[in-house]
Amino acid sequence: MRKLSKDLTLHKLILLMVGLFFITSCGPTEYQKIPLENLDPKLKKTASLMVKDILTSFNHKDGARFLLDKNYTTPMVHGRIMHNLEMYNESYKMISMTIGKVSKYSLFQAVDKNLIKTMRYKLVTDSDDFEFIELKLDVNIEYGLADYYLYVTSKDGILKRENVLPRAVK
Repeated sequence: MRKLSKDLTLHKLILLMVGLFFITSCGPTEYQKIPLENLDPKLKKTASLMVKDILTSFNHKDGARFLLDKNYTTPMVHGRIMHNLEMYNESYKMISMTIGKVSKYSLFQAVDKNLIKTMRYKLVTDSDDFEFIELKLDVNIEYGLADYYLYVTSKDGILKRENVLPRAVK
């Protein structure tokens, strides 16, 4: 009787593990891209405002702290900037010296991650050293700016889509 009970428990455990494997492996492997023409105009306008403010903050005397006065940063972004203010200040100094002045930005992709929408912008600058510069925003549709990244790819191949902003501690 004991052996039968142990066998049933073992079988239940194996069945549970197989079920969990199928549930996790059968989900979407990639998030759905949102066609730009179908993008919510309010989200597009809000994200554009965030991009302008982030670009302004790169050269502003207050640096990343400039964003804290805005009403659209999530508590996580606010806390991370406050906790890592010195790292943000150093990276902001390097950004303004490295990429130069941004003359234009354009939205090239939006990704639906359920509550988070990722908005990817191509930046055009006066620097000749970079093949591609991208500002990526994670926008929580209920709470605002959830994260932002500045990716650079250099023409010499040393940097390949490297984030030059402090990394989030998760």
